[in-house]
Amino acid sequence: MEKLINKDLLKIDENWLNPTKGRILVSEPFASNVIFKRSVVYIIENSAERTLGFILNKPVIIKNNPLMDLIMPLPVRLSFGGPVYLDRISCIHTLGSSIIPNSQEIADGVYFGGDCNLVMKKIASGEIPQEQVRFFLGCTAWRPNQLQEEINSKYWIVGNLDKKFIVNYDSNVWAEAVNNLGGHYKLWGNLPINPMWN
Repeated sequence: MEKLINKDLLKIDENWLNPTKGRILVSEPFASNVIFKRSVVYIIENSAERTLGFILNKPVIIKNNPLMDLIMPLPVRLSFGGPVYLDRISCIHTLGSSIIPNSQEIADGVYFGGDCNLVMKKIASGEIPQEQVRFFLGCTAWRPNQLQEEINSKYWIVGNLDKKFIVNYDSNVWAEAVNNLGGHYKLWGNLPINPMWN
């Protein structure tokens, strides 16, 4: 007999936070889109022209992958940031613009941009610890008003997340994010990936 899940537990209530840069987007637990299913997206830009972000919980497997050896010549961690600009490697970090020139603060001491090749060289030489940097292949992007439409349709809920989960990869970041949302969202972390599973 199939185990039934109270559908009210799966609903996203009204969003009380605006999707400003530095906040996160948490997808509803059974989103049909494979890329964004149980995703946490860190917003790095939200303007009248576009919204950009990085998926925080989709690692890229580099080991024994010749293609990835060409993209990332150094043994650094790489995450799948989203399906847009897949020809680009980007990084966020807590190093600041004085150490990584041309980087811009997103929020709470988390920076975006700068020369990623320089960052990789500094990691390789031991000048900076890898734990303060996160690399992404691609990003997530929305056209004007698209993200707000998705939020209004209850695909995403907006929240906040401690920067240690933003800069450092953690396989439990989705559960941490829904736990931080509080209320019935806390239960999402215990739901099976497939709602038909017992």
